[in-house]
Amino acid sequence: MNEEYNFSESIQNPYKTIEKILATLQIISAHEKSVRDHINTTRYQSELLNNLNIWNQICSSLDTIGDTLYSIKDYIESEYPSNDGLKYIFTYGILQTLFIQQDAMKHLSEAFEIEYSASKKLLEIRALRNAAIGHPTKNNVQKVTYYNYISRISMSKLGFTLLRSSEKERNEFIYVDLISIMKDQTHEIENSYNLLANKLIEVDKMYRDKYKDNLIADIFHSTVGYYFEKVSEGIHSPSYANRDFALRMLISIEETYNKFEMGLTERNELNDYIQYDLEEYKHAIDVLKSYLSNNNEKMQEKDARIYCFYLYEQHKHFVEIAKEIDSAYSENK
Repeated sequence: MNEEYNFSESIQNPYKTIEKILATLQIISAHEKSVRDHINTTRYQSELLNNLNIWNQICSSLDTIGDTLYSIKDYIESEYPSNDGLKYIFTYGILQTLFIQQDAMKHLSEAFEIEYSASKKLLEIRALRNAAIGHPTKNNVQKVTYYNYISRISMSKLGFTLLRSSEKERNEFIYVDLISIMKDQTHEIENSYNLLANKLIEVDKMYRDKYKDNLIADIFHSTVGYYFEKVSEGIHSPSYANRDFALRMLISIEETYNKFEMGLTERNELNDYIQYDLEEYKHAIDVLKSYLSNNNEKMQEKDARIYCFYLYEQHKHFVEIAKEIDSAYSENK
């Protein structure tokens, strides 16, 4: 722990420092949203879920950092208690909050394989926490054992005085300026979060650039409408030639949807909802194929018309999905 830690700014103008802290908390929250948006995007979420340890580490770290932001904000904005017991709870709580927040930021960066190194200021904050509330009764630092005491009479929302004793130093008084500590930590955490969020934005841009000129919607070329027209004609005018041609057109529709599914899979865009809809769609195609192949004696023409209508209408749904995905790849972020 470095007793030369500079606390002058918050002592002279604590309200200005508090404004900086609150502004930084908002910026960190914006970074958190950016990271959450990234991991909840289908193309990244499906890959992350392949390793549940990493996924849980990311989610736990995000939640923990978010929780500590609430803790810091409420510490600043809440009325400081008048009774001694709660003063200790406030002091213990805010120092432990900062300690937990540092670990969570480290583990979040680690999960995304982004280098994280605690700055000198963050290490000093950890040392202060260890001395004051972590291991106050036997604080071993570089082969020297310190015994620490929080001066009860000095405790306030702004900070407290820490008395340290060791064999070399009988009495050493250190003023712990909690406002300065929070300012420095939130600044360092914002820097690390910003680095992480920008890295993910760059990863996303590179990924979207890879596919932005290869549109999924192009799989549904204009002739698909012709395919549906001929399938319908084969049902309504079931001559041998019409029915045979309708079957071939239905197989072409099936092939188009196989390409659509492959395109989604390649981009990691095939989520459970689309997969479920596609399975239903392919089932309807199989049923109608059996009818056009004369392999479904129980199926009547009116049933076939219903299936054909379903396939045509549901096709519009998949075209909209393709357009939405394509638009996401062409957005400037």
